[in-house]
Amino acid sequence: MKGLILKKLSETAKTIKNSLAMMIPILFIGSITVMLNGLPIVVWQEFIDSFLGGFLRSIILTVQSATVGVLAVYLTIAINLCCTSRTDEGQRTVYRLGSMLGCLTGFSILSGFFSGEPDLSLLSGQGVFSALLAGLIGSALFRRFETLFKTKKTVFVDGADSEFNAALNVILPLLAVILCFAVANQLITAVFNVQSVQHLFMKVVDSIFMSMRRSYFSGLLFILLISIMWMFGIHGNNVLNQVAEDMFTEIIPGEIVSKSFIDTFVNMGGTGCTLGLLIAMIIFGKRSSTKKLSRMAFFPNLFNIGELLVFGLPIVYNPLMAVPFILSPILCYTNAFLLTQTGFMPQVTNTVVWTTPALFSGYIATDSARGVIVQLMNIIISAACYAPFVIIYEKRSLDETSAAMNELIGILKKSEETTEEVVLTECEGNVGRLAKLLATDLEVSLKASSPSAGSENTESPLLMKYQPQFDNTGHCIGAESLLRWNHTRYGIIYPPLVIHLAKESGALYELETYIIERSVSDSESFRECFGDKFKLSVNVTVTTLYDKRFIDFVKELAEKYHLKPGNVCIEITEETELVTSEETGELIRKVRSFGYTFALDDFSMGHTSLQYLQHNQFDLVKLDGNLIRSVLSNDRTKEIINSIVYLSRSLDFKVLAEFVETTEQKEALEQIGCLLYQGYLFSPAIDKDSLISLGNAAKK
Repeated sequence: MKGLILKKLSETAKTIKNSLAMMIPILFIGSITVMLNGLPIVVWQEFIDSFLGGFLRSIILTVQSATVGVLAVYLTIAINLCCTSRTDEGQRTVYRLGSMLGCLTGFSILSGFFSGEPDLSLLSGQGVFSALLAGLIGSALFRRFETLFKTKKTVFVDGADSEFNAALNVILPLLAVILCFAVANQLITAVFNVQSVQHLFMKVVDSIFMSMRRSYFSGLLFILLISIMWMFGIHGNNVLNQVAEDMFTEIIPGEIVSKSFIDTFVNMGGTGCTLGLLIAMIIFGKRSSTKKLSRMAFFPNLFNIGELLVFGLPIVYNPLMAVPFILSPILCYTNAFLLTQTGFMPQVTNTVVWTTPALFSGYIATDSARGVIVQLMNIIISAACYAPFVIIYEKRSLDETSAAMNELIGILKKSEETTEEVVLTECEGNVGRLAKLLATDLEVSLKASSPSAGSENTESPLLMKYQPQFDNTGHCIGAESLLRWNHTRYGIIYPPLVIHLAKESGALYELETYIIERSVSDSESFRECFGDKFKLSVNVTVTTLYDKRFIDFVKELAEKYHLKPGNVCIEITEETELVTSEETGELIRKVRSFGYTFALDDFSMGHTSLQYLQHNQFDLVKLDGNLIRSVLSNDRTKEIINSIVYLSRSLDFKVLAEFVETTEQKEALEQIGCLLYQGYLFSPAIDKDSLISLGNAAKK
């Protein structure tokens, strides 16, 4: 039971977090309009008032009203969408709409919007508490009632379309949800003598503060509650807006604490003094995502709009970042209060719009440079408070990413072993998110590479490596071209993962043709060192081979680089079955007519069939690494290799052994009759310059 409760709480927290993250665009746009409307620059205010007779001011106010002015409504919808997407996969649109209508109706009841004279402020951030309740409870109730009434006799009107009949079946569960909200709200209003659940919440909060006089402790409690609410994804500033107006708005001579005091010396960058967090991220952030987020949040944070950091890092539902997020404003508040009480800083005497940037606001609020000095002190305190937690968070995120990467590679390897298809970008949790991120980054890396694939691009994250191939006399006869993706954050990515993600994202053809042309371009230098008989092998998946664009591509490539027969060998990788048909045979013959040869990679595994050799289309067969690794310990392996070598003599193709790592393996293969090798015994995969150096050294 305890485990079930914890699971439900975890799911609820995740729903609220995701829904609030969905609200970032609205919050951001609305905050910008608030900033533009209240920017304390006289010239700006005169401009927006006078431009086209106040047209610009009207536009700003309209956007503000349509965004943060109805924030609670949007939040209700977002929570419902998160709930239905998690639990109601496959449900028809009309049922999801019914669930949303139930939540919105519930919000209008709980907020008390229609309980008296309509109060538009209840639709804004002030109604966030009702939005959370309505979104979560309404979604759960509709799902329960929809399931309950589904077992009853279905309403069906003969001759009507399916959507009409589906809508009829939504009536009962929707009515049940609305009645539940109405009855619950009516009971609460009767018992507590309030207009609605929202008014009860506001009454409880107000009573807590009204029992206290304006003091250090009441201000501390106000800041603490706002920070804690934000940690749970609740816009505390909006929820406690009534308290701020009733208790802290007015600046009273002799009273240090006021809303302007808190906005100026505590909420620098936003709730939690996130300007200090931004500075800590800029100084100590090492991950590319941290740097990118700090760049995105920089300008808004200067105007005390901190939502991008709060939801982007994230701080919401992040136990580690909860400590500095709560501690930093307390320290800044206490420091500013004490420095005012001791007389170092004058009391705040001027009202300051909350979007006024730090340092400017300090001077405006106090009419003194000492206000600026105190703000600088608080920014340093806040940055120092956040710094160790940013460092820990960075390390923890890297560890989690490393674990997700290992799991991602493990899933792919298992798929390779079992030959079962897997879609990595559809995996759940961190693994799926990482796969999507890598797929997107791969496309970016491909676009960032040289537009003319034959030219050098030293900054390209797509690197070409070449593993030399040797005969039994130690002469280098060729090399296999291998892609290495050097990701800016994760380093060299497991090569099969790169190909798999390219296939999932639809970028496989572009990636493989890029690799081929880069490799063929480099091979001109290799032939100068090793001679015209030097053969470069390039890997091509069956998917790319069957692409209608491939024929024209290889033809143009052969003409562009003046390839001679046998200069380039196309290795067919067998992740996907190569169809042995006349069409496939004709395709391979056409490519061969341009001077290319063909090799069959990893022979003996996957979909490999002797039928591939039946039509004599392959010039080379590369033995699977598992055969080579067991050649010394398994007599049957020797017999299998011996049979393949015998076939090679009969059918006129060559055999090359990959993954040759020891002299003993090489000697055993040579005795069997396999005379071509590739592996660490001879050389690992090396870059272009190293391979050229190898060729020059062989000449001497």
